[in-house]
Amino acid sequence: MLREQGRYAEAMEVLEVLPRTHPEEADRWRRELALLRVARGDAATGLAELWELAEKSPEQVQGWLVFGREARIEGRFVESQAALDRAQEVCESQSCEDLAEIEYQRFLLFKDMSQIDNALSAWEKAAELDPDRLQTIREVYTLLADSGRYTEAQRYVARDPNALQAGLERGLIASLTGNFIEARREWQQVAGLDPDDFEYGHDAWVEAVLRLGNPLPALEWLQESLQGQFSPRLLVLAGVGWAMRGDRELAANLFQQAINLLRYQRPPKKKLDSAEWRLLDSLVTNEEVKKALKSYFAVVATLWG
Repeated sequence: MLREQGRYAEAMEVLEVLPRTHPEEADRWRRELALLRVARGDAATGLAELWELAEKSPEQVQGWLVFGREARIEGRFVESQAALDRAQEVCESQSCEDLAEIEYQRFLLFKDMSQIDNALSAWEKAAELDPDRLQTIREVYTLLADSGRYTEAQRYVARDPNALQAGLERGLIASLTGNFIEARREWQQVAGLDPDDFEYGHDAWVEAVLRLGNPLPALEWLQESLQGQFSPRLLVLAGVGWAMRGDRELAANLFQQAINLLRYQRPPKKKLDSAEWRLLDSLVTNEEVKKALKSYFAVVATLWG
């Protein structure tokens, strides 16, 4: 609970008791403490401890897997890949159950390294080992679409079992390729679905509704269905919706709430993604509202503003 609130020093004080009270799990507590150090900002010390623990028990997959994940988040890609390679070797020799997670972490690593073909290969292996990984397919076709590989992206969209996500993305690809009539038709189909019928992908429904130009149905659903249980993404979309209606104060409050949550995620963020700004910029017509809200986003300033 303390970790989720970003109260890392207090969380560490709690954990430091456990090696004395439960010494049989000392390495587990050391790993948790190292993770807290990384999250607190002392990445060098935390990662060094994680590597030491992995080398101490080289036959345990989790040590290598945790280090590989944390090193990737910290941008230390070479070390991350080395650790994930070790995790894969150990797991394959033991026929362990973590191979799908290892491949998924390799997908995330190759994605961050812009090695798209390697990322696709790793994701396919993860999905083959664990069919539930299909729920992450949105990350795959988003990567491809962002890279301009629209035909490949469409093939992955066709495999997405979530109609909200798939319909939104088909519309986005149609828009990016200049077929605006088809884009609007796709978003209308998504808007016509009931988001409560789906376990996930609700943000895709909200975004599709917003892209049709009338934010009210999305804002009504957000208010009635979530009751304060917002994810950062839904908070941002709610802010965009209110900005479309001209309420800059409420939009700013929602954007700040999203940033407050993102500060405690890995990696932490102090501003909203530039992609979210592009969404707002494309939907909000009031220039004064946009000017007032631009500071909440990681937008690169240029000579042209």
